[in-house]
Amino acid sequence: PPPRRPHAPPSRMLVAVYNKLSTDPAYAPLDFAAVSVGGADDGMALRVLDEAFVHVNALPLFCFYDAGIEHRRWRLAGADVAELQRRLARVAAGLSQAEIDEGPAVEGE
Repeated sequence: PPPRRPHAPPSRMLVAVYNKLSTDPAYAPLDFAAVSVGGADDGMALRVLDEAFVHVNALPLFCFYDAGIEHRRWRLAGADVAELQRRLARVAAGLSQAEIDEGPAVEGE
């Protein structure tokens, strides 16, 4: 079996932030889903990550989908909550196809 990753306190904190964001009225137009690899797993979580081309060492990772298609330029690796909120706000406000294809601008660019 693959080695277990310890469920570190920052990961638990990020889960709480993610859960709060998913119920925030500002993001009501969005659907949230989470895949957790912490704890007991029958292999399904790792299969989901594999199908999304996500390596377990890249976690935490936030992916943005529309109509079942991932917009890879929008992927956000790490626990930058402010950047996650910025991206969620942009998507929730509605974007043109060109804005989606362009991807999020990084702060400071």
